[in-house]
Amino acid sequence: MFGQEKKLTVGEVAKKLNITVRTIQYYDQIGLVNPSELTEGGRRLYSLGDYVKLHQIISLKEFGFTLKEIKERIVPANSLTEMDQYLKKQEELIQDEIKRKQITYQLLNQFRREMNQVGKVDWEVFVEIIELLRNQDEHYWIVKYLDKGLYEKIKERTVKDQGQQYVKRMEKLCIRAKTLQDRDIPPNSTEGIALAREWWDEIMGFTEGDMEMIRQLTELTEKSRNEKQTEFLKAFRMVEEYISKALTAYFETDSREFE
Repeated sequence: MFGQEKKLTVGEVAKKLNITVRTIQYYDQIGLVNPSELTEGGRRLYSLGDYVKLHQIISLKEFGFTLKEIKERIVPANSLTEMDQYLKKQEELIQDEIKRKQITYQLLNQFRREMNQVGKVDWEVFVEIIELLRNQDEHYWIVKYLDKGLYEKIKERTVKDQGQQYVKRMEKLCIRAKTLQDRDIPPNSTEGIALAREWWDEIMGFTEGDMEMIRQLTELTEKSRNEKQTEFLKAFRMVEEYISKALTAYFETDSREFE
């Protein structure tokens, strides 16, 4: 590529490095790489050493270093240890960036799925979904199934960590139901009915007795079969039939008390 005395013009160097002449001229202006020779006619000529320096700069830029970092830290480095420290730090920065990009990708992917399931452009709903996704709320998918008025009521009941506490209490009831189920204790037994009473009390407390909310939340439980299964839903699916029968027994027992 370079003969013993051969030097390349700025255009020839630019072509070999696949960059613009303007880029090489800019590196010259800021003192990163100056041509070894300037002819009487004003032509810049680059030696093999100049070419290697330019290649070094381009490679370091591809690694994410800024020109300022290259000029002030990387190029002046005179030991492998010093160079390795700069490169290691850059590796860590790139890894952090990859993690951020992965999170953004996941957010975008989940939002696209929810958006298409909504089936129309509704930015009030979209904004809620994005906000839930950003907050890593695993119940982000419920927005598309509830009317806006009901969703606002639910939001009011889940301020701070109240919603999480409610879900945790329901998960504990599911665990209790699983224990009863595994012990072959009938849903209409005293223990089964007691569990159903607590289950219903939790629902009534959360909904404040709003029967329309209870109806829609019951429908939501069915619709959630095609959604991401949260820990609560996984636990509930294992005892869904048991709890349903226990509730039936509880309501029947309760109604007989008023006969």
